[in-house]
Amino acid sequence: MPFRSFSYWLACSIAAAFAVGATEPDNTATLDLGLSGTALTSVHLVPEPGRAFLLFAGIMAMAFTYRHAWVKWKRSDQP
Repeated sequence: MPFRSFSYWLACSIAAAFAVGATEPDNTATLDLGLSGTALTSVHLVPEPGRAFLLFAGIMAMAFTYRHAWVKWKRSDQP
């Protein structure tokens, strides 16, 4: 694995870990979304560890998609 690829994935993993660490469960409980009674019953609560994992997985999926698109674009540019 080239150093550039390794450093990209390392930086994305660190950024995702910081984003997960920055989520504060105290603030999410106090958010008033202004939902009515019927809309509020259709919202499923996700436990905090699950929410943090989903955030990490989402950031890594975006990083994978971006890298895949970038590599494909760079390969199509070369003669």
